Amino acid sequence: MKKRWFVLLLLLLFPLMLPSNVKAVTLREYEDALQQYKNELNDTNNKISISRKELEEIQKKIASIETQIQEAINEVDRLEKEIEKNNQEIAEKKEESKRLMEYYQISNGENIYLEYAFGASDITDMIYRLSIVEQLTDYNDKIMKELKELIRQNQLKQEELRKKQEELKELREQMKKEARRVQGNISSMEGMVPNLQGQLSEYQDKVTYYRNIGCAPDDVIGRDCAKENNAYGFVFPLNGYYWQSTGFYWDGYSGHKGLDFAQGCGNPVKAVANGKVYYVGDNKDVYGAKMILIVHNYNGRKVFSQYTHLSGYAISENENVQAGQLIGYVGTTGWSTGCHLHLEMSEDIGWDYNRPGNYWTYTDHIVDPYNYIPRG
Repeated sequence: MKKRWFVLLLLLLFPLMLPSNVKAVTLREYEDALQQYKNELNDTNNKISISRKELEEIQKKIASIETQIQEAINEVDRLEKEIEKNNQEIAEKKEESKRLMEYYQISNGENIYLEYAFGASDITDMIYRLSIVEQLTDYNDKIMKELKELIRQNQLKQEELRKKQEELKELREQMKKEARRVQGNISSMEGMVPNLQGQLSEYQDKVTYYRNIGCAPDDVIGRDCAKENNAYGFVFPLNGYYWQSTGFYWDGYSGHKGLDFAQGCGNPVKAVANGKVYYVGDNKDVYGAKMILIVHNYNGRKVFSQYTHLSGYAISENENVQAGQLIGYVGTTGWSTGCHLHLEMSEDIGWDYNRPGNYWTYTDHIVDPYNYIPRG
């Protein structure tokens, strides 16, 4: 009988001994994740720096190759002109030799007046002049041979230079292809940086928050510390009488993205929770509405609040604010038909906070403010 009761007790207790599907998270795990993102961000930035230096070296090589190609083109042009000049000199030497040979042949004819043909005063002078003619003819032949050899050498140089040009052009294309590859790697890594920075910021906020409220590294969040369901205690943004003129009905694409509370212009507007102001101004709204954007840390999760149509501000960007602190005043700036506060809230992604410029990603994360604030 006792054995049966013991077995029954084990069966009742067994489900309680099974591991829970809910993973307990400690502060140390958040700290480890924070360090991991720091390391990843540093590693990515280092790789970007190395790749930029590599790209700079490749671009220098491309510039050097371009210079060599132009130098080869210039040298081919120079050789072309020299060949043309040498051909002209050969033609002139041929003509000169022709005249000298004619002169020499006339001197050997039978019926010729030596004085008239050669201008010689006597036979000695004539023999001397004929000797000079032969020497000049031989010299011209030698010069023509040298010029022809020079032309041949220049033509060989031209061929080598043209071949070098083709090789340089091929090398240039390879370098350009490599530059595109490195630039693609840089762009890819640079695209990772905002996400890493966002993750780093998120975990830095979590670690700072839990440390500040006294969590120890091995404390399980929500069990050993930060037990409150609403760690920051969200509050209603207005004092006194108000009228909710428009409710929240947003489906991710259309509708009203927040809550509108009608109240007299100039009435105080309060921060709904502790947080940090990251925007104050009127240039985000296309109609020029004055607004304030604040990021909050709700049990380690980022929650964002937006206060729009204000008439003025009581805080500045980068200020830390407390729940219930005066931040601005009810107004009717921008697209508005009367004095009221438009309160808008989102989770994880804030307008131009961790996804700069991506407004529609932000709107996917908009939530009903009543998920957080009490009903006034």
